Amino acid sequence: MLKISEFAKLAHTTRRTLIIYDQNGLFKPTEVNDEGYRFYDYNQIYELSFILALRKLGLSIDEIKQISSADQKNSPDKLLLELRSKINDQIADLVKINKYLDQRQDNIGHREKIYLYQPYENINKETFFWKSTNMKDCSSQQIAKAFSEFYNHLDSYIGINGNCSGFITELPKLSAKNYDHAVFSLIKATSVPMEDDFITTITRPAGKYIAIDVENNENDFSKNIHKGLKILQQTIVDNNLKIADQLWEINLGEDIRFPNATSSAVRLEFQILSLNAEQNIVPSA
Repeated sequence: MLKISEFAKLAHTTRRTLIIYDQNGLFKPTEVNDEGYRFYDYNQIYELSFILALRKLGLSIDEIKQISSADQKNSPDKLLLELRSKINDQIADLVKINKYLDQRQDNIGHREKIYLYQPYENINKETFFWKSTNMKDCSSQQIAKAFSEFYNHLDSYIGINGNCSGFITELPKLSAKNYDHAVFSLIKATSVPMEDDFITTITRPAGKYIAIDVENNENDFSKNIHKGLKILQQTIVDNNLKIADQLWEINLGEDIRFPNATSSAVRLEFQILSLNAEQNIVPSA
């Protein structure tokens, strides 16, 4: 037989854990001598391993006792069904995370070329986006709250992935001074339409866009946005362009939830509604 410290080492757990399990009637030693020392058999490692695995899943000691008790082992009761559901949910989450890691690795190896503060013509394919409800308050508190609600709402559909994301802002005539109080929404690229009380599906039309990339720096983000918009505004005036009212703010490279990781810039772009065939604005992306 093994002393408690020896058995704890064998099971990759702690002496304190074994004492707690014993005191709660979950997992008892084979023998306790007159001095109160606990001893365990080698073959107890299998039962303990199962218990430790259930604890990692977040089950309480009382829940594990119900599952492990002799009269419950052959009974598919409600608790066992809940356990299976919890395991399946965790498997689904791990699959989502694994897909995200694959996407993130791909993004690192295939980053888009960035044109910081240099206006250029960008050609976009038709893309569908999930869009949150409209917001007017651009405070960090409001954006954080909207962000949390948006992604929690989407989680059952997409989990974590690397589809491009960002914001769409209503900014008629590209008025940079009105940006901070403009109506905006969170967006995330998708191939699956969805409509409910909180999320709608919108389309970014195919065509030419006037664009500029700005630094994605948390401390100076608003300042960088204004700088980029002013440059865009001057370019639009100089080239006598007619543009749509929607400002697309797209994180370059990956999901908005990781703006300072592999993505160091945000693309600001407006769809060009009129452009002479001979007209050459700026270099294309």
